[in-house]
Amino acid sequence: MDGMPPGTLAAITFFSLGTFFVLRGLFFKGRVEKKPLIHQPRYQFLIDYGLILGAGLLSILLNTTIHKVPLGSGLLFLVGFVTAGFFIAIDMSLQRERKVIFTAMTQSPTQKIPNRFYPMTRKFFIVALTTNVLMMIIIMLIIGRDLIWLSEMDLSQMNLMISMTTKTIFKEILFVITVLLILVTNVLYSYSRNLKILFRTETGVLESVTSGDLSKLVPVATSDEFGMIAGYTNKMIHGLRDRIRILTHLRVAKEVQENLLPNEPPLFKDLDISGISLYCEEVGGDYFDYFRFSETRLGIALTDSSGHGVGAGLHMTTIRAFLRYGVENYPGPAKLIHTANKHLTRDSYETGRFTTVFFADIDMDKKSLKWVRAGHEPALVFRPETQEIEKLMGNGMALGVDADTPIEENELRGWEPGTILVIVSDGVKESRNARGEMYGEARIIQTIKRYASETAKVVETKLIEDVKEFSGNAPIADDITVVIVKFL
Repeated sequence: MDGMPPGTLAAITFFSLGTFFVLRGLFFKGRVEKKPLIHQPRYQFLIDYGLILGAGLLSILLNTTIHKVPLGSGLLFLVGFVTAGFFIAIDMSLQRERKVIFTAMTQSPTQKIPNRFYPMTRKFFIVALTTNVLMMIIIMLIIGRDLIWLSEMDLSQMNLMISMTTKTIFKEILFVITVLLILVTNVLYSYSRNLKILFRTETGVLESVTSGDLSKLVPVATSDEFGMIAGYTNKMIHGLRDRIRILTHLRVAKEVQENLLPNEPPLFKDLDISGISLYCEEVGGDYFDYFRFSETRLGIALTDSSGHGVGAGLHMTTIRAFLRYGVENYPGPAKLIHTANKHLTRDSYETGRFTTVFFADIDMDKKSLKWVRAGHEPALVFRPETQEIEKLMGNGMALGVDADTPIEENELRGWEPGTILVIVSDGVKESRNARGEMYGEARIIQTIKRYASETAKVVETKLIEDVKEFSGNAPIADDITVVIVKFL
């Protein structure tokens, strides 16, 4: 092949490359552009490299067929096609990757994490290893070819030929290294451009996220580390969107539930009333309410739905609706709670949820306190004359378990001025500190006695403050509700 005219060799080479470009256009329409965006660069590399190798083989075949060039002499020529084609195919693949990135940025981007992972370290290793192997093969072929040529020289001119061959080999190796350096530099420059685009896109979206804008997503345009980061970033953004949506709904639910609780206690002669609910989450299952039956008769309900959070909150609104509906034609504590239990059991039996209830009916004219205790904590009555605490016990199962469970009605008659009725949910007694100790009933009683001479609001406030001080940094694990009634 060394003896071929340069024009002839160039004509055959350009003919082979022209064939390559014609076939390339046909392959691209059917084999590359119809593939998913993220896979197009890989398919382009494989097709480009395969076609360039085909062009090299076609050149050797034409030289062998038309010009009778031995196949062995075309080996270095083929290695040149293999080497140049490798870097050309990589560069074309990187160009395709840039096009994919820009397409993904302007169109609806792929958002999912890549199914297959091709790390950048592996790509760099393959390129570096291939470059070294090809360079070694080319140098060995150059040296081997010149040594064969040198062995055919006359011995009398050996010293002169060795000197010339050494210079020739040095120039050829320098040329090969220079060409490889240019090819490698071009590939590195093209790859750095892609990395810059990917990095700028990723950081731009993250900057938007930090400022609260979750409308943008990162296009997943590669299957390497940047593609994985982009996929997980998008997953994070979707999670943040869902969380914000849930928090927004919970905020609305919290506002709605706060409006379901009494804004202030009713005004009754000879009664000082105060109540509060604190939820451990945005919404909760505790509920208290006041029902004015007459100017001298007051109903008080405190319910505690199982669990806490949204589910308990929905259950709380259900029992509230049944109680509110029932007091329109108030039949008395036992019948009211029995009817509410029938409706609640019908609606929530299969959910496994239940609600405990303490309902008090205070008749100031008769000095009568009737109550129903359905699975709830017993209310406490503080007697100022004896400084003793009386528990308002009573039998009754939680609501929502059995529609036919009997409801027991109890009554307390007479009280002296300064008597205090304390109704709480179990979240008060079961509040824990960092050591896991419960607040307990004894501390409730101690706080009531300490502030018994104060108003109902002060007693309620001091009890809540004492619970919080006892719990310290431990999170509130359950809803807390307190209703204080002081008989004046």
